Amino acid sequence: MFRFWKLKFEVSEEAKSFISDFLLGLNSVGVAEDILEDRGIIEVSAYFPKEMDLNPVIGSLRNYTSFLEKNLPGIRVGNTTVEEIDRSSWEVWKQELKTVRASRRVVIRPPWEEYVPKDGEIVIEINPSMAFGTGHHETTRLCIQSIEEIIQNARVKNVLDVGCGSGILAISAVKLGAGEAIGLDTDPIAINEATKNLKRNSVPHKVRLFCGYIESVKGKFDLIVVNISAEVIFLIREQVKSRLKKAGKLIVSGVPYSRRDEVVRGLKDVGLIPDKELRDGEWVALLFDVDKNLI
Repeated sequence: MFRFWKLKFEVSEEAKSFISDFLLGLNSVGVAEDILEDRGIIEVSAYFPKEMDLNPVIGSLRNYTSFLEKNLPGIRVGNTTVEEIDRSSWEVWKQELKTVRASRRVVIRPPWEEYVPKDGEIVIEINPSMAFGTGHHETTRLCIQSIEEIIQNARVKNVLDVGCGSGILAISAVKLGAGEAIGLDTDPIAINEATKNLKRNSVPHKVRLFCGYIESVKGKFDLIVVNISAEVIFLIREQVKSRLKKAGKLIVSGVPYSRRDEVVRGLKDVGLIPDKELRDGEWVALLFDVDKNLI
């Protein structure tokens, strides 16, 4: 019989991305995030096969959240609840992941939905399984909108997608006209899922994937996209800047608007100049140029 475990708990806004990504790395078949408007917190639900032993998962999660709460300000994770769900409950969750418009031209659909593109539209199929990036999150859409605008106005030969997850941004870039893209992620599960999505969208010849850190990436790029978190952006900002061409563009997201000024200051410190920003709800995508005076 079709059954799953559902782990559910409440987290602070600051903890959401960390916890969701961690759960995806523990072999969950899907992670959903819902804002509890009346309480101003996030409810995270992760789904696991019924035959899977959840004790190691819960143990690893407790160790990880304990580390986050001790080392990062604002991180709060509530108690975990576990429930068993059947096919009908799973289908309800699946139905929430509908085809979504990510930008003026790009439409993202899951494998179980059909969509007939209109003139000029690009349809990308992404399986919402074990890697972040389905087109439903604001930061993903903001990045795709930014990529579309940049490629529309300038020739983009190569793109680096740092923290590529499902591969959705790298796929969008080449579908929109970039010559080639590299997708980089430290999570082998994400790379595995991204590889499948490249094949679904017939672009494995245009996108290369690497499991590792940005230090291992050689060369310079016309466009770099970093949709991770403010903390990681700060850690890798110098490495990112060093891989931008003189006329290159940087898109960063995964940034709550409340931390917008902090991220802008941090990137200006390494020689990047803010150019434009896009906002969707509480999230922002920031576009930067290289400071020509420092070259």
